[in-house]
Amino acid sequence: MSELNTVKSAGTMKTISGKKYKGYLIATETGAAFYQKGNDKPLAEWTYPRLHRMDNIRRGGVSSQVTVILKDDSRYVFELDYGLKVYNHMDKYWVDKPVSPRTRGDELHRLAELRGEKIQVPKKHLITRRHPNRSIAGDIGIYLMLILVGAAMFFPLFFQIGASLKPLDEFFRFPPPIWPSHPTTDNFSDLFVTMGQSWVPFSRYLVNTVFITVAGTFGHLVIASMAAFVLAKFQFPGGKTFFAVVTTCLMFSGYVTGIPNYLIMSRLGMIDTYWALILPAFAAPIGLFLMKQFMEGLPTALIEAATIDGASTFGVFWHIVMPNVKPAWLTMIIFSVQSLWNNSAATVIYSEAKKTLVYALNQIQAGGIARTGQVAAAQVIIIAVPIIIFILSQSRILETMASSGIKD
Repeated sequence: MSELNTVKSAGTMKTISGKKYKGYLIATETGAAFYQKGNDKPLAEWTYPRLHRMDNIRRGGVSSQVTVILKDDSRYVFELDYGLKVYNHMDKYWVDKPVSPRTRGDELHRLAELRGEKIQVPKKHLITRRHPNRSIAGDIGIYLMLILVGAAMFFPLFFQIGASLKPLDEFFRFPPPIWPSHPTTDNFSDLFVTMGQSWVPFSRYLVNTVFITVAGTFGHLVIASMAAFVLAKFQFPGGKTFFAVVTTCLMFSGYVTGIPNYLIMSRLGMIDTYWALILPAFAAPIGLFLMKQFMEGLPTALIEAATIDGASTFGVFWHIVMPNVKPAWLTMIIFSVQSLWNNSAATVIYSEAKKTLVYALNQIQAGGIARTGQVAAAQVIIIAVPIIIFILSQSRILETMASSGIKD
């Protein structure tokens, strides 16, 4: 075989089970094969008659991602340095490739070009309307309503930020100004001075809160995801009853479950420890409910294909299920962080060195009118973390909450 009709590219190969191998892909006139580094035998190979489908996604420059699906349902994803070159070579010698569908409009354009007629190209508008069947007045009305609702939702946050920047003499004006006439950051500096005068350093409160939030959220994510996977994709006696109990638990607020939680933590000897907050967070029903409902939308055929390919149950959960339900667990993280970050824990933690940042900031309100500005600054700090987390993850959440992906 001529070397001129052979194309080679270095890169990685990924199987449907999620395993990755480094090596190089060689495409010839009759087929292709992937060789792992340091191995003379091909890790995967096929001839062109075995091909069912090929896809190419350009990564930048000459590198691209090439997906190969064989007629026996084997699937390989290649990240290649010269992926476009390899793809074009295989496409050239793949003689029985599927015929690309053509619409009636495409055929009319082809015939018009053969007759030498001029094809009228539709005029491109500066603004493309998503709903051309709706009137311009309807568009204007909807956008005005969205602007008004957005302004109403943003106003409390804007007013709170403005209050944190007010000097003390502007807090008691009537009517209260929305934005201070002379903005200042003295409230924040005074807040840190006040916190620094405590016999427990400010950094200690912050570390306590961060540790409780991170540990509780991580444990909630892992336990809720595993339990939801079992409930959504496995049939076992009592599964529906267990999920009904979880759904019923959503009806009870934290004020109702406060006393039972305290009694359980007291019997376990966890009062005045971090576990008094972390352990109940693991069992929050909202995470299990959200993950289970979202996992039910995943096609069972996808999981069965990975199992046939040799993936273990945990491998299916970690490499197949979790990446496909990313919007669900990002939403769950927001709920968990918001709940743990804003928890003062005054009923279960008594030692000052173990208390949270929210509790310490709330104690500033006991200082009276002189600390009104510091209270406003403390409230901005408290609400900042949940808002920042939501802003960083909102695109992923809003993008996929409308449609849960592939359906059976």
